[in-house]
Amino acid sequence: MNDIEFKVGQEHENMKGVYKVLAVNKDTLSICWESGEEVSTTVALQNRIIERMQRERVLIRGKRGGKGKKPALPEYVTKFEGLKEADFSEDVAGATWRHYDGLGGAVAVRVNSDKFDITSWPRYGLSEIYWADLNQQSHNDFRIHAKFFVRLDENRLHCGLSIGRSDEEMNARVDWNAFIDWLRDAGNESWLKEVISKHEFSIYDIGDGSAFAWTVMSAGGKWRLSNEGQEEEIESLGDFLSSLADSTWVDLQIAKIIEKDEVVSRGVEIADDISRLFELLMPLYEASVVPD
Repeated sequence: MNDIEFKVGQEHENMKGVYKVLAVNKDTLSICWESGEEVSTTVALQNRIIERMQRERVLIRGKRGGKGKKPALPEYVTKFEGLKEADFSEDVAGATWRHYDGLGGAVAVRVNSDKFDITSWPRYGLSEIYWADLNQQSHNDFRIHAKFFVRLDENRLHCGLSIGRSDEEMNARVDWNAFIDWLRDAGNESWLKEVISKHEFSIYDIGDGSAFAWTVMSAGGKWRLSNEGQEEEIESLGDFLSSLADSTWVDLQIAKIIEKDEVVSRGVEIADDISRLFELLMPLYEASVVPD
């Protein structure tokens, strides 16, 4: 693992939970947890903690994929007991389900990938987790990078793949452009239609500027736009997304939405469900991720 270049405003996680970087002064950091507690620490210490957490996940993932007796999982993974009704809230006070020893870590060790070391980080102050390759994730401009996500609202769990596009043409759009290029291939678009239809995914924008209000779905081998009871068909998803106004942020999500009662009833197995959904979308993640 390469040392992280900590920057003001970045969000990271250590064993105590998710924190935000408030200040960087050479080899020291000022960080703040969601509880409001602030502390001064060192770059070296936080790097070591993050590296150890990731190393444990990679080791477990490797052992889980091997043959023979299943290894005993460390305490931090076995702490996750499933999502509870109380977790379905926008209030993140005490929301430990997002942490290293909660859903974040439990899903990270279950995702199988030959190319990536998938790690998680909770969004500071939000009921949301992101997952991405350790060497690809960029906390500084996370909105424009491809990543997996889980978000809870009061009634549902949303999970899938998120890709952003800046509203400034001079800003990096490398992951977005790679995604659009991938969609231009008829075979890729056909595959995505089938996955979205079979597994009941939908595509929508949650950006502040609302680049488009439609929900994109796949049915009968066609792309269908739906909005407040109105429906339209589009021939090409790539053309549709490319036509969005350049002056508007796009936070595109390809997501499956699961009702709270079903999520809670699944217990620990919800981590397996989510990891399988991520693996379904892994070809799209692989195509969209462009090294920094």
